[in-house]
Amino acid sequence: MPAQRSTTMLAAATASALLVLGLAAPAIAQDSGGVAWTVKTVDSENGTGRGSFSYDLEPGATVSDAMVVVNTGTVALPLDVYAADAFTTAGGDVDLIADASDSEDAGLWVSVATSEIVLEPGAQAEIPFTLTVPAGAQPGDHAAGLVTSLAGVEASAILSVERRLGARINVRVAGALLPAAQVENVRAAYAASWNPFEAGTLTVDYALRNTGNTRLTGVGAIEAAGPVGLFASRTPAEQLDEVIPGSTIEVRRTLPVSALGWVSGAVVIDPEGVGLGAGQLAPVVTDFSAPAVPWSLVALLAVVAGLVVAAVMLVRRRRAATVEGGPSGTQGQQG
Repeated sequence: MPAQRSTTMLAAATASALLVLGLAAPAIAQDSGGVAWTVKTVDSENGTGRGSFSYDLEPGATVSDAMVVVNTGTVALPLDVYAADAFTTAGGDVDLIADASDSEDAGLWVSVATSEIVLEPGAQAEIPFTLTVPAGAQPGDHAAGLVTSLAGVEASAILSVERRLGARINVRVAGALLPAAQVENVRAAYAASWNPFEAGTLTVDYALRNTGNTRLTGVGAIEAAGPVGLFASRTPAEQLDEVIPGSTIEVRRTLPVSALGWVSGAVVIDPEGVGLGAGQLAPVVTDFSAPAVPWSLVALLAVVAGLVVAAVMLVRRRRAATVEGGPSGTQGQQG
């Protein structure tokens, strides 16, 4: 059976965060088999102590830089080296496309001096690369990653695993910066509390799409209320993940809501372009509505109503019995 290929960005969650976010510390990959390595940017005229590669360039411009790879493990390390387009995942992380040959943007702009290296334990190598912005490149932010990759096959020979570790590349091409955001696929669902005297829970899911040409962040909140504005509530403003142009993140927020059959509200986003010149945008407000039946309260009211009806019927029956029995009893005494 041919091996099924699976791509793993890094061997550990911590290392993954270092790769995709471009933190100042070197990114680290390791496993229990003696395989471990780190990558970091070099200190040069392009900057020192950098957590990622970031450039502001004109169309047609070229920049040269390098990344350092260190084998911190106990076995020899054969690595492939390449660049690929980056994107923001639905969960808000930054990832690279699985197949570098599918790159259509900044991943194609990077030329690496060597595509393969082999490092003995304790050895390190500097990997030079050149980034050339096409003359016709669109203004704004373009994202990629410079990757070192170790491929291997698990003992079962069923799953091929690729471990990747690298550094993020951000390129801002000069020109008009047009940050923009769009809220899509808003869905709201209400869950009543088992306690009829407590508020229910409203869950709101939505997608935030970066439709502009700069990286995007901002804060978001949810507003909701019952009919005619009763029981209005609002979530605290929450910082949103940074979104690469063209990418979409998915967001879920919950808030307590007291409702009487229906709830309506809005997703309120205050977006902001990332970087100098991007700036604040006008709020994006997207309305929603959903049925919101407080079933526990309805059940309680139904029970109370049933008891009231039963009590009224009992009183009426007793009164009827009294009326029917009263006259006959009187006639018996007279006779």
